[in-house]
Amino acid sequence: MISKKITINNTTLKVKCADTRAEQARGLMHTKSLSMDQGMLFSYPHDRILTFWMKNTTIPLSIAFIDKNKKIVQIEDLVPLSEESIKSNVKVKWALEVNKGWFSKNSIKVGDKVNFSHNKINIRVLK
Repeated sequence: MISKKITINNTTLKVKCADTRAEQARGLMHTKSLSMDQGMLFSYPHDRILTFWMKNTTIPLSIAFIDKNKKIVQIEDLVPLSEESIKSNVKVKWALEVNKGWFSKNSIKVGDKVNFSHNKINIRVLK
């Protein structure tokens, strides 16, 4: 799993990137703790309605849904171990999970932009 830094307003966050289906399915399940400056960024190839739950996740989290323009369009608090589905209200390309209350503690709200590079490196073998 790749790690990178992202910035929202003037706040930097270290995130693990869940880009594959397996990484996305596992998410932060079975994670015992998360530093206040860490999170997980879920990345999808196309905009779509995203659905999350907290099965096997014991730490309280908040989630931000981020659209193709890298704008936060929704923030929700998640309940540990809940199997209730939390959906994005609109189609989005990314979701960011952090410790519960991190967004409000850092004055981050709906409408704020997330700064990160989402370009993947493509390697082509020439014969």
